[in-house]
Amino acid sequence: MKTKAILAALSLMVILAGCSKHNSKTTSTGPINYNDYANGGVHLEIVNSDPADYNDDQLYVGVIGATTGTNSQSAYIDLKTGKTVLLNNLSALPQVVNPNNPTDGSKYIVIGTKMSDMPLDPATGHRSIPLPFIQSGRILLSIGKPLNYYINPGGTSLAAPVKSTRPTDSNYGTVFDFMEFTYYSTGGGARVFANTSRVDEYAISMGFELNALQGTAGTIQRAGELMTHKNTLQAFLNFNKPADYDSCYRAFFQDIVNPGILGTASVSYQHFQTYIDSIWQNYKSKDLVMILGSNNVGSTDTSLVIRGRVDSNNVFHFTQGAQGGTLPVKPTTSDVLGGNAGTGAFNNSSLNGTPGHELDNSLRVAFVAALNRHSIMTDAATGQIQYPDDVSTFYKTDPFNYYAAFWHAPGVSYNRLQYAFSYDDDAGQSSTIVGDNPAYCTLYFGPVPNN
Repeated sequence: MKTKAILAALSLMVILAGCSKHNSKTTSTGPINYNDYANGGVHLEIVNSDPADYNDDQLYVGVIGATTGTNSQSAYIDLKTGKTVLLNNLSALPQVVNPNNPTDGSKYIVIGTKMSDMPLDPATGHRSIPLPFIQSGRILLSIGKPLNYYINPGGTSLAAPVKSTRPTDSNYGTVFDFMEFTYYSTGGGARVFANTSRVDEYAISMGFELNALQGTAGTIQRAGELMTHKNTLQAFLNFNKPADYDSCYRAFFQDIVNPGILGTASVSYQHFQTYIDSIWQNYKSKDLVMILGSNNVGSTDTSLVIRGRVDSNNVFHFTQGAQGGTLPVKPTTSDVLGGNAGTGAFNNSSLNGTPGHELDNSLRVAFVAALNRHSIMTDAATGQIQYPDDVSTFYKTDPFNYYAAFWHAPGVSYNRLQYAFSYDDDAGQSSTIVGDNPAYCTLYFGPVPNN
């Protein structure tokens, strides 16, 4: 899930980008010599796939994450040279003042390279950066300006940029977004994880392509938005949804945020809470009978059947054969739509996996997903088996998470897959890419090709 956190100097909160078969060559500290990587280096190709709206000199990309190995350290990658810049001694790095309030005394590290300043790979004609293994990181994208990372008091850590309407904020007026990425050694090979997550928000159309050798067969995986930034924003505004969801679009920031923004007094919030309440109420007097797993839709195998009943304290108890599980707290709309774990409704528990709680984790995932998609019905007949992971039922019955429904609608995301809420990977709906032995990666600044 996307987060907006603090980057401690030695934390593993960073990330990276790139991929291609890794070798033992040391990355040059000067201009890139592509001949050094002719037999397989780590490359991230970067393509401006929205040239009608933006020139290369308007687009900025940054890579921030953590080095791998036993002495992992936070770092960013200089995308002009491919050089790793460690963040363990911020005082030794170039610093700038707040461009929108130069006299406020704050200092910043600038992360982001103008796309037109990145080197071209003569073999492909694409912007291409060789990178080392890097983990737990982010590929940063911004329009018009690079991002300023605030140096926290004490000078040993950075604060990730936040969006602000204050004209004196260092990143005021900058449209920015990021994707999650990690690339590491598996011992006998390498593995890539990439996620164009929309759990928190959308601000820039982006795509990612991975060409990897899975076993003996090569595979190409893609993820991301299919439309340009301005067309994606307009499509969301035109999407058939309750009026309350229009507040997810923020014109100043040119973004779309998850429906956690809905106020508790809004019609949509209350309507969704009624749906949640009705499930907890109706299944006090009869069992919720269900079978999980998209591959099990339609099955009547009794060994797969999970039965649930709500007690007088609103604890949902479940059994599957000799195993059990509970959902200890009735969730709020915020818990479900906004991924808010404040009430503890879907929090991890120390009881997970203990006797009577073997099902806790799978239940938590299944319920968050099913409630967002409205794939658990309140009016099922007594004993009727429900299939919460039946894709054909997703987003068909009001109320549901219209923000998530948009990202899975035709023409919005590649293959209609996106990570639009916590646990959207349930039933195979996530856009997360995982591949072994990568050959190359391409980051699309703009829509991903749909061919």
